[in-house]
Amino acid sequence: MSAPRSVVVIGAGFAGLAAADALASAGFEVTVVEARDRVGGRVRSHLLANGAVVELGAEFVLPGYETLRSTAARLGLRLFEKGTLYGDREPRGGEPVRRESLQAAAAALDTSPGGSAADLLERHVADPAARAAIASRIAVSTAYELDDQPASVLADGAAGFGNFPSHGIEGGNDRLAAALARGLSVTLRARATRVSWHDHGVTVSAGGEELAADACVVATPAPHALALVFDPPLPGWKRRALAAVRYGHAAKLFLPLTRPVEPSATLSVPDRFWTWTQHGSAAASSFAGTPTALAALNVADGPTTWAAAVRALRPDLPYAPGDALLATWHDDPWAQGAYSARSLASPLDDDALARSVGPIAFAGEHTAGPFHGLMEGALRSGVRAAAELSRT
Repeated sequence: MSAPRSVVVIGAGFAGLAAADALASAGFEVTVVEARDRVGGRVRSHLLANGAVVELGAEFVLPGYETLRSTAARLGLRLFEKGTLYGDREPRGGEPVRRESLQAAAAALDTSPGGSAADLLERHVADPAARAAIASRIAVSTAYELDDQPASVLADGAAGFGNFPSHGIEGGNDRLAAALARGLSVTLRARATRVSWHDHGVTVSAGGEELAADACVVATPAPHALALVFDPPLPGWKRRALAAVRYGHAAKLFLPLTRPVEPSATLSVPDRFWTWTQHGSAAASSFAGTPTALAALNVADGPTTWAAAVRALRPDLPYAPGDALLATWHDDPWAQGAYSARSLASPLDDDALARSVGPIAFAGEHTAGPFHGLMEGALRSGVRAAAELSRT
C-alpha cells in the first residue's frame, strides 16, 4: 500500500491530538473528530472561584516525561514545579511508620517474582504498618485492587517512591491539548460510530458525516474502540486485546483554602486517598483510588463524606467557605474509568494493543506499554501511531 496522505483521527485527547499534530507536521491532510464538546479527553483543568487552577483529570508531570516536556516547550508552554512530593507522602491514620522506613521497604522489594502485588507485600514486608502504607499508596496510584495486580506494578513510574519533584503546565494541563488542537481541523460533538476499511483507505462515519481518507487513527479508550462498528470486523486478536483492558476507578476532590500554603503530601492509609497542596495554589486537592475506597467515601452520594475525611486528615489547613468540587471518571460516558491497569486476571497485551490493522492505527494510553495510564503514554502512543502510518 502506498503511503497515506489523508488521515481521520478519532478522539481529541492527548493521544489523538499528538497523532494529528505529528501527521500534520509531516504534510498529511488530517481531520480530527471528537465526541465531547472540548478537546483534552481525560485531561481537564478548572478554575475555582478563589482563582486556584485545579486538575479534574490527569495532573502530575513526573520524571521521564520527555515527550510531554518537549511538546510543551515546542508549543511555548511553561512548566512549573508544584513543590508536592508525589513519591513521598506522609502516612497517617494507620499504625505509626516513619517515611524513611516506608521508602526503604519499598526500595527493597523484588518485583520480579510472579503473583500479585498484595502477595509480594505480604511475603516481603514484615512490618505491618509499612506493609499497610505501601499497599495503600500503590492502590491509590493505580486505582485498582492489589490482589488483581502483578507484583511488577511496584516498579511502575507512577507508583514510584522518592523525593523527586513534580510539575504541571502553567495555567492548567489542558492548555497542552488546546495548543495541539490549534491549527488542526477538529470537529467537536462528532461521535464516530463506524469505520469501513480496506487496504487502500477508510470511511469514518462521525457526527452525521462520512469522511473518506487513506487511513485512520483510533485514539479512544478501549471500550469506545470496541463500540465502533468496523467493516470488515477487526481480527479476533485485536478485539480480544481491547476487551481485556481493565480500568481503575478513581475520583478527585478539591477544597478551597483562604490562602496558599506550603506544599505537602499526606496519605490516608486506611481510607486510601491522599491530599496535597502545592506552590501558589489556594486549594487542597485529594485523589482516591479503587472501587472499595470510593464506596467507603460515599463518592456516589457526593463530596460530603470525603470532605469531612480530608478535614480530619488535615485539620491544619485554612479551609475557605464554599462547596467542595468532586470529579469522577467511571460515570463519564466517554471515559468509563480512570486509566488502564495491569490485571493478573486480564493482562494488557501491549504488542497487540499497539499493532495496526490495515490502514487503521491505534493510540491511547492503554496502548503505551510501560507508559500506560499516563499523560506521557498518551502522547507517546499518538506519536507512534503517526510514525506507523508515515512508514506505510
